[in-house]
Amino acid sequence: MPRLGKLFRHRSDELTLAILLLAGAILAVAPRTTTAPVIHDTLSTGNAIFDHMFGWTFDLANIYQENDDLRRQVVELTLTRNQMEEVRLQNERFRALLEWEEERRLEILTGAEVIAHGDGRQSFAVTISVGSRDGVSRNQAVVTADGLVGRIDREPGSRTSIVSLLNDPSNAVAAVVQRSRVQGVFQFIGSEGRLLHVLQAADVREGDVIISSGLGGVYPEGLLIGTVVSVSNDPDGVSKRVVVATAAALNRLEEVFILRLDGGG
Repeated sequence: MPRLGKLFRHRSDELTLAILLLAGAILAVAPRTTTAPVIHDTLSTGNAIFDHMFGWTFDLANIYQENDDLRRQVVELTLTRNQMEEVRLQNERFRALLEWEEERRLEILTGAEVIAHGDGRQSFAVTISVGSRDGVSRNQAVVTADGLVGRIDREPGSRTSIVSLLNDPSNAVAAVVQRSRVQGVFQFIGSEGRLLHVLQAADVREGDVIISSGLGGVYPEGLLIGTVVSVSNDPDGVSKRVVVATAAALNRLEEVFILRLDGGG
């Protein structure tokens, strides 16, 4: 029944408009003095009916435009919020690094952005955005606020350098268990970080922190390498199998810092 009423109402509006159009045609040929008031009333009535029948289309267009503007504002606000969050996180990383530098009394030569992962041959290297013109030289230690990353591999270019990461099997770091002072060498065997040359009688436990010992001439003493995640005896009956997870996320590096001080590791 409501549909029928709506149909009659639309039909009535259309009939009224047709009558008004016909009346306008008649008035167009009538004498001007008699038609002026009638024309005014007719046009007013016609405008009202037109607004009633078709005015919603203009309102709908305005609503679409407002929705489009609101969607654009939401996107802009989201982008701004994401950028601000990225700046906040970066500031936190820099603040942590400064505290780390002060605690260890080490001097940072320069910071750099990671501009490529891998050096064209292997997945255990990154390319960074500084080189010899920035004072970078071969074998300098590279760190993040989280811990040791690796060292400058080979002679750097003038504007870029290759960093050999800790997961490079050829990269060995003289290391020590911070709690018990047990000595060893940190090195990746395949995809697993290990503390090598540890006797079965040595005091090494899961959760122990591993740092650089300062021996060897490359890595300074006290750089955080990682944490022991498992300890077991090797079948040889002599040494322990000590697995270490690196503190720095080597596969998610964005910015690194090169230490000025050479010595250790």
